[in-house]
Amino acid sequence: MHSRPWLWPNLLSLDAPLVALLWQVLFVRCFHGSLGLLPAALLAVAVWIIYVADRTLDAWRETPGTPRHEFYRRYWRTVLPVWIAALAAGGWLAWSRLPGPLFVEGAAVASGTALYLAAVHLAPGLLRRSGSKESAVAVLFGLGASLAAWPGVRTASDVLAILLFSCLCWMNCAAIADWEHGRELRASVIAAAALVALIAAGVLQDHRPILGAAEAAGALGLVLVDRLRGRYSASALRVLADVVLLTPIVFLPAAGLFG
Repeated sequence: MHSRPWLWPNLLSLDAPLVALLWQVLFVRCFHGSLGLLPAALLAVAVWIIYVADRTLDAWRETPGTPRHEFYRRYWRTVLPVWIAALAAGGWLAWSRLPGPLFVEGAAVASGTALYLAAVHLAPGLLRRSGSKESAVAVLFGLGASLAAWPGVRTASDVLAILLFSCLCWMNCAAIADWEHGRELRASVIAAAALVALIAAGVLQDHRPILGAAEAAGALGLVLVDRLRGRYSASALRVLADVVLLTPIVFLPAAGLFG
């Protein structure tokens, strides 16, 4: 574990907050909104809190099958005080500093996330049997990452861009599940990648070209990684699944100009 420094962002649950933060900034810029430091920081903290809780509960309930779950099984006592401090500080800052509408919307997404965690860990077979676990994660992540940009939503293309991002999040979750079980990408993920690329080129090209391009690049990147999966370990594939979602880095410089 210590000999693979590239794995540490995943072990420490820092990869998902980074992905959420980059997409938050991209959505806000494309929708010509403004983003203060506090909403950005609170999003990153909230995503970290959720992922740490989910992985720790997984590690307690099951025999760890991945490096990230083994990490939390071993070090949860060290992580717990940091987690509690982050939860307390984040909750207080959100309550006392966020604008009212943003706080209410964030609380709604947080409530949905709490229900998801309860369903997954108190009735673990429910979402897995129905096949809806990955979909629930995708919807919650997509809503949370785009939350600060909601005031700038004006058209059907804006809503479509957010929906496509949720689809991209679902593809990410499905790819990780497939690769960690030694499988190639399921046919539905390949079809979703093609659909995202087609919609980005045919519908978003005129209205939200930057968002569409970033989403299409992420979707096609997952397919490319799948084609090369024989070259990488399961841990490396898990990292690459999130790396391909860092596409906003490429498109952010043009976001304010073209939307």
